[in-house]
Amino acid sequence: MPGSKQNKSRADTVKALLQQRKARFVTLAFVDLNGQLRGKTVAADKIPAAIEAGVPFAPYTHMMDFGDRPLMPRGYLDGNLAFEDNLCRIAEGERCLPFEDKDSNLFYFVEFEPGTRGHEWDPRIAYQRAEARLEKLGAQPVQSLEYEFRIFKETPDSAASKGYHDLKLLSDVSTYGGIMRQGVHAEFFKELCDMCDAMQVQLASMHWEVAPSLAEVAIAHRPGIAAADDAILFKTHSKVLAERHDLLLSYMARPLDDADGQSGHVHLSLLTTRGRNLFHDAKAEHGISGVMRHFIGGLQAHIPDLLLMLAPNINSFKRLVPGHFAPVAANWGIDNRTCGIRVIPGAADSQRIECRVAGSDTNPYLVLAAILGAGALGMEGRLEPGPASLGNTQLDVTKIDKAHRFPGSFDEAITRFENSSAAKELFGEDFVAMFGGTRRAQARQFARMVSNKELERFLELS
Repeated sequence: MPGSKQNKSRADTVKALLQQRKARFVTLAFVDLNGQLRGKTVAADKIPAAIEAGVPFAPYTHMMDFGDRPLMPRGYLDGNLAFEDNLCRIAEGERCLPFEDKDSNLFYFVEFEPGTRGHEWDPRIAYQRAEARLEKLGAQPVQSLEYEFRIFKETPDSAASKGYHDLKLLSDVSTYGGIMRQGVHAEFFKELCDMCDAMQVQLASMHWEVAPSLAEVAIAHRPGIAAADDAILFKTHSKVLAERHDLLLSYMARPLDDADGQSGHVHLSLLTTRGRNLFHDAKAEHGISGVMRHFIGGLQAHIPDLLLMLAPNINSFKRLVPGHFAPVAANWGIDNRTCGIRVIPGAADSQRIECRVAGSDTNPYLVLAAILGAGALGMEGRLEPGPASLGNTQLDVTKIDKAHRFPGSFDEAITRFENSSAAKELFGEDFVAMFGGTRRAQARQFARMVSNKELERFLELS
């Protein structure tokens, strides 16, 4: 809280760090609902006071879509709205920005203070609510995110000048795991690794995927919110690096008509405070413990209603269709990549779940919050999962339990989220109203848009 003795002590520690580094400027940023970092660069000598007293930010930027297009939920705008700032606290733990000079590269996340509107909407707070629920059950999450992205031989300006049509990929040839292609672009990927080192983000692996110019990066597993922090820093600055190379790196869920979409899979396990993997039971079939079963049961019961947090844009649903190697239900299977929930059996230190639902266009804090929250509800209610799915479950979706199938459209997902008692219990009614309301505003905007595909088909002959 602002003005506390703890904040005074921390302010003194940070002041010493800034003096040691001869820092001139520090960047502060909060995370908006879309997973964008929004902030400002502040003179370093202002930071100790900001740690003690808080720093103001505008919470209503949560009502902005990409490109600052307004997404106004109904009921939030009236004649008395002052668009006031809310105080934020500077979160503990500094990072370094990769493309700034050493006297200006320190970075801190900020979070909206309790009692403010921004606090109710803050994705970092939503994550912390889900994690706190698990902590009451004696469980601590360890998790990692892996992202697929496409690289275009375009800049944002060139893509816009083409009307986002006929965009040139970095390569038109698919080379899954291709070392030759890796070597061709070694300079870019070396700089990507250097960028991560500067931000204290550890990569586990990276490779080319089964599609032209589609790459995948797996970020190393981390405990708690640090996994989401790593993910947001990686997504933000990988796009920066690409632009500095006159390239366009995209995390859009499905940017191409004739190719699969781009995923943002999550690997996770739960540990006790002593580090024992709660998902592993050496005596059980496939090593699946009771805790793991109940966690899977929670995912099956609640992820269909929470899907909006894992598919937050109208384009997200162009990825979640049968036949495009993306799940269409919260079904589960043993090492089955056609399921939404892939159980990966292993030793006590590796048994885990891979949730394959989210696209790469997502906010990592909200993805993890939804998964952990749903799993916690399953553990609390001792929910049992349905039977494990075998083979390719996308060949006949009708064989999947209706209760586990995902909403078939963006609109349906919004309605189910807004009406979800689980979402309101986990994240609060104000968060559900804001997040659902901004998504509904996006849906209304796109419902009025006329696409080039419509013009091509109907303009002359209809």
